[in-house]
Amino acid sequence: MLNKQMIDNLLQAMTDLSDEVKDIQTSGYRLDAHVTDIETRMNHTGDGLNGLQRNLRNIDRDTEMTMDKLLNQRKPIHRKTIN
Repeated sequence: MLNKQMIDNLLQAMTDLSDEVKDIQTSGYRLDAHVTDIETRMNHTGDGLNGLQRNLRNIDRDTEMTMDKLLNQRKPIHRKTIN
């Protein structure tokens, strides 16, 4: 049979354990929020990288078109021969 002191000790242990579970739960919520924040940042970084990649392709395309136009507009140089 449990005496009063044993019951009080058991109740105190259960209370302490309950507090620890609450602390773990709170830490879990914080960790989840941090993971969500990291995922959001990763997605934004991915979007930024995709945008940069798209911009680089556009610059490459525009440079190629410009070079083609310059080469096509260039008139051949005729040299006069001196006899």
